[in-house]
Amino acid sequence: MDNTYEIEYSDLDLRFTEEHLQQLVQLFIDHGLSVVWNQGEKQVSLHVQTAYQVHELSFRQVGDYYKMNNHHYIVKDARFAHIIQHFIEEHKGHAIVKLFHEGQILIQNFQFGIPVKVVEINGSKRKVLFEKGCTVTMEQMVEAFKREDAEQRIPVLRMEIDYELATLHEALMKEDQETISRCKERLKELRMEMLLLEA
Repeated sequence: MDNTYEIEYSDLDLRFTEEHLQQLVQLFIDHGLSVVWNQGEKQVSLHVQTAYQVHELSFRQVGDYYKMNNHHYIVKDARFAHIIQHFIEEHKGHAIVKLFHEGQILIQNFQFGIPVKVVEINGSKRKVLFEKGCTVTMEQMVEAFKREDAEQRIPVLRMEIDYELATLHEALMKEDQETISRCKERLKELRMEMLLLEA
């Protein structure tokens, strides 16, 4: 990745066992990145030196796993970005990933490690490149019930609902039936997730 690229990770939700944390460190080292590991009683922090900056990843112990504390990163190093992406997909993480390049923005929304929506923004033009239909599995519903960070997810979920409602309003004004249908489906998904989290 050259320095004209920048990737922003936000609303990042990843959980690791101690073995997975060790795998994460080994991957950083294998890709030529320097890592310093600090471990406290209930917390682990990693300082990862890339070509552009030092990233601090901190993990709080919750039961048998470690949960990321910091949820927002701006990355210019392809190696670091590749490893984070790998863990989002492999460990069924949640994240909003934005790739900035020459005035264009590509936004990917990951849920349970799978991209559910991809949007391209170029100036004032916004184009949905991909959107997954509502296919919530029993495993995902159980995972939602087990989540201990509902208090953090709910405000983000409300913002996503507001965004979809604004998009729906604009589509109604333009009589854009395809976008109207898509927004309604997405709002159903968000409503279901809200009900699960507030249960």
